[in-house]
Amino acid sequence: MADTVREYCTSRGALGVLILLYSDPQRFTDLAEMLHISDSTLTYRLAEARDLGLVTPEIDEQETSVGDQYRLSERGALIVKKLDQLGVTHAYRTMLDMHQQVEDGRSDLDEWLDDDETKRKLARCSDQDPYVDPFGDDVTGYSG
Repeated sequence: MADTVREYCTSRGALGVLILLYSDPQRFTDLAEMLHISDSTLTYRLAEARDLGLVTPEIDEQETSVGDQYRLSERGALIVKKLDQLGVTHAYRTMLDMHQQVEDGRSDLDEWLDDDETKRKLARCSDQDPYVDPFGDDVTGYSG
């Protein structure tokens, strides 16, 4: 666990937590999805941020219990404002957008690779047997 704000800010996912909470409170599940870190890592980052006074949990007025939304504190907002001045906020959000673009492209590639015609083309790219691994197994998925 980070004992100082400086230690916290160098931890995996920490800047993302602060940046994503800057505009609006966020639910744990939404943060985990956007940050692409494990639930356990996010749990640690949120606990550290709470202990350091960087975030506060939202109180559910209906049930008078701690909800699973988190809000940036004034201390946390001060850090994000500095990150913004340094261009880090924009860069981080761009990185998250690019990560999503890569994931979308990977999904499209998976569909293309599952197509029988694609498998046939991959299997027949050479007169040799480059589509067979050293053990003789077809690596293209083509069974024709």
